[in-house]
Amino acid sequence: MRKLVIALVVLSAAAAFAGPIYDVQTGVYTVGDLVVLNDAIVTGVVYNGVFVSEDVTGPYTGVWVYTGGDPGVAQGDLVDVCGEYKEYYGLTELDVAAAGGDGYFTYVGPHMGTLTAAAVDIVTLNADPEAWECCFVHVCEGMVVTNADYGYGMWEVQSYENPSEYLLFDDYWYDQGTVQLGDCYTCAVGIFTYNYDEFKLNPFVDNIDVVDCSVPNESMTFGDVKALYR
Repeated sequence: MRKLVIALVVLSAAAAFAGPIYDVQTGVYTVGDLVVLNDAIVTGVVYNGVFVSEDVTGPYTGVWVYTGGDPGVAQGDLVDVCGEYKEYYGLTELDVAAAGGDGYFTYVGPHMGTLTAAAVDIVTLNADPEAWECCFVHVCEGMVVTNADYGYGMWEVQSYENPSEYLLFDDYWYDQGTVQLGDCYTCAVGIFTYNYDEFKLNPFVDNIDVVDCSVPNESMTFGDVKALYR
């Protein structure tokens, strides 16, 4: 019975998030197809493209748009896009230039609603990372840095709640040079993406809550530790 309830919840979520991005990420489109997005929400900006979403609260609703240069927009803007669907070394993307004369990337205006990231935990991300590829996420749980220099600007954290679960972070926006072994986080907000054969969270500047995790040398539950930060 519990499995049936979960299945119904997943089906309802899929219906709520149906749209072009969802269709790209779930295999409706074929590589090489032209994909048109209207009023897509910009969730992250880098020097040569943007991450966009059609619904920032759910899985399969984010995608990378490669513009090839400064996109000239900011987080929270709305854009219209026509790009060719590609899998760039495993990363799903819409390539505007590859669409030729049909391709476009156009600023529409500001998003008038609240831009709230999808609340997920590390277990959820690791269980089905493809579902959250290029999504705007809020990981809110106890974490500790177990490797401050994983290489190529990355670092690794371990979940307090589930010590067997780890998550990579990357430095699109956040300064990895400030990360210290043993740092503790209570939450982080950014874009969950994929490159160099790894899924990872790219947190935004000032969007990691770093806390003092030093506790007395005595037996404590994780609930006791969390209470220290309230």
